[in-house]
Amino acid sequence: MKLYRGPVSKCLLAASIAFTAASLRAEILFEEDFNDQPDWTPVMHGSTDGTQRAATHVVPEGWYSIRHDPTWAPSTGHPDRHETIEILGSNADKARGGSGKSMVSYRDSHDPGWKRWNSESMMVKYFPEGYDQLYVEFWIRFDRNWTRKPISGKPDPTSKLFRISSWRGDGSEYQAFGGGDLGPIALWDYTVNSYGVRNRISLRGGPHGDNYGFDSGDISGLPRSLVGSGDLSMNFTADVKGMGVDGTDPRIEDRVNGGYIDLNSNSTITHDQIFGPGDSWTKIAIFVKMNSAPDAKDGVFRQWLNGEQIFNITTVPWIRSSASQDENAKWNLVAIGGNDFFQSYPNSERHEEWYSIDDVVIRNDIPQDLGGDLVDGVTAPPNPPSVQIQ
Repeated sequence: MKLYRGPVSKCLLAASIAFTAASLRAEILFEEDFNDQPDWTPVMHGSTDGTQRAATHVVPEGWYSIRHDPTWAPSTGHPDRHETIEILGSNADKARGGSGKSMVSYRDSHDPGWKRWNSESMMVKYFPEGYDQLYVEFWIRFDRNWTRKPISGKPDPTSKLFRISSWRGDGSEYQAFGGGDLGPIALWDYTVNSYGVRNRISLRGGPHGDNYGFDSGDISGLPRSLVGSGDLSMNFTADVKGMGVDGTDPRIEDRVNGGYIDLNSNSTITHDQIFGPGDSWTKIAIFVKMNSAPDAKDGVFRQWLNGEQIFNITTVPWIRSSASQDENAKWNLVAIGGNDFFQSYPNSERHEEWYSIDDVVIRNDIPQDLGGDLVDGVTAPPNPPSVQIQ
């Protein structure tokens, strides 16, 4: 784990005299490759508490808290299965590059007779100061045995993999929904259904439990209607048209057939076409920016897949007027992992499958190779290696 908080060097300041002091606040805030983390699982240090915080428990270094809820795991009486979060040297084959460590999350297929979300596996990074905008990138790899197609007669499997949110600082950093302690929230989920693999994004408003849900009338320019409290289940063809840089069509690599996904095609796009077969790694990046004032429809959500911008909305009223919560809410929580709606296999099989996340980077600007971004109205220069404190 490496934490970056250093000021910009004098050398950079001299070289960047044309930039204002405000622009120089662009920086990498946090970086995690897991290689220096001690071996860790949620139950390794004697606690089986579902929520564990650095102030009271042993959690991975540099992280604020974790949450886990296994079904099939040693801690629940299944010694031949896994905890929902593992950071272990013995999992080097699941780390990027085939050595070191990563965050490995196991999702458990379990049907309790109702629509339960199983196998919670969240790791949370908290920035108390908060930011008007955050950019996060990470690499993800899916188990060779990952359920890549829906199973007839079973619900479509869905996993929450990543989120950026605003927490009011008291209550629980895990208490979402209307009347809770979080909001706005930007989530990226994985799901596959009869129409193929989906790009599922969930948008939630704020501040902090107020104005929680969105409907389609709240956000213009979306490729399809919102459902639920603000969910988009998009394909990787027609729904991404015009979502590239400057309104262009993105070029999404077809990792099975070569070339690029045909955005005019009506064919079903498979998991392997987007995320690759076998041991493939995929780079995901997401950027969010608060709206300029309560109710202003100028908040931003952007997404990249392997460096290609595939989603861009600039009309999100993340914060709406509130008489009960702080309208000056900032983005201050980043979480990897999540829970799973996964009931594809008989309980008797105690089926589990994993994904791995590695090389997480959190910063308050967009890297210049992705088009850069503005910090306080001025294009921010890149941070040189000399600025980074390891």
